[in-house]
Amino acid sequence: MKGGSSLIFLIIVVIVFYFLMIVPQRRQQKKRAEMMKQIGPGARVMTASGLYAEIIETRGDIVVAQIADGVNVEMDQRAVVRVIEEGPTQHDDEADELPEVDAEAMSGVSEAVADTDDDFTGSDAQRQFDEHHKQHGQS
Repeated sequence: MKGGSSLIFLIIVVIVFYFLMIVPQRRQQKKRAEMMKQIGPGARVMTASGLYAEIIETRGDIVVAQIADGVNVEMDQRAVVRVIEEGPTQHDDEADELPEVDAEAMSGVSEAVADTDDDFTGSDAQRQFDEHHKQHGQS
């Protein structure tokens, strides 16, 4: 009976492996395929390198995206990490204006900056990066 219990254990391990590794991977592949269907002219996307762009044209696996006025880049469609749900942005001249800065509110900033630890090596850099993103509501 010892051989039978080993076989059952092996079958259970294979089943657990399947549900922990294969099923989520297939689910992710389906999600990616759905996202790729959304990529077309006018779609706003984020690339793997963090660039935000508007899709101008698709040619098979090649995507032509505009990253700035008059700056088009060709990239493999796999470089697109996600499709941004918002529509094409309109240039707003008011957004180019800088906000007024209160001198009293900024008086302690230079001292706070001088007191910061500039060691950006190893885990300290990752910790500071994570804290920055938590403070600014970014994931």
